[in-house]
Amino acid sequence: MKHSIAERIGLLDLTRLEAVQGDEAAVETLCAKARTRHGDVAAVCIHPAYVARAVNLLRETPIAVATVINFPSGNHSLQEVHAELESVVTAGAQEVDVVVPYKAWLAGDTLLLFKMVEAIQHWLDHKIRIKAILETGMIPAASMRQKLARELAARGVDFLKTSTGKTAVGATPEAVADLLVVTKEYAHSQQVPGIKVAGGVRTGEQMDAYIAQIEAVMGTTFITPRTLRFGASSLLDDLLSQEAAL
Repeated sequence: MKHSIAERIGLLDLTRLEAVQGDEAAVETLCAKARTRHGDVAAVCIHPAYVARAVNLLRETPIAVATVINFPSGNHSLQEVHAELESVVTAGAQEVDVVVPYKAWLAGDTLLLFKMVEAIQHWLDHKIRIKAILETGMIPAASMRQKLARELAARGVDFLKTSTGKTAVGATPEAVADLLVVTKEYAHSQQVPGIKVAGGVRTGEQMDAYIAQIEAVMGTTFITPRTLRFGASSLLDDLLSQEAAL
């Protein structure tokens, strides 16, 4: 099914995670850019330092303010993650993209993963959307990607997200297929996790290919900001330029 420019823009988490002193102007530009003539993006995803500023700028809009936690390494302690969460929640974040401790999990420490996800759920009390970043490009086997996704879905995360975009391999059709195996298992439940495709998605053609892949498994009703997001910084520019060329 062909989706309109407005529908595709509405699936975007417009992202800027660089943080340098005086970057407020760039955050202001990002928030202005998030409102297009075709409609608004789903969210802006920014560095924790700028959450309060973005919340203030987008207060009268439906655009969510998202940020990153345990980013990008996934190596922070529970205490550090708690402190990060307290800071961004106080600043007004509505969504958090959390890098799960995938390195420890790959090394056999499954307990840390469970403890961290359950602690985050407890701290946030289901009031803020949790997008769990699996860093799929660093997990070599499809069976392992599916296993990690399944363990996260079982703990009620809102989205399964492919990548931070900070590793050599970001989103791939293979990784998305593995996440779809898990979302399909929840298709008829009340707790179906969404999917966020992030890491190297730069063109409308790439986006459309992922949408078609996901729609073929989950159906057209899954193609909504409630269950599908694309994290990208340059994808919006490409969508708008394609529309302008028509």
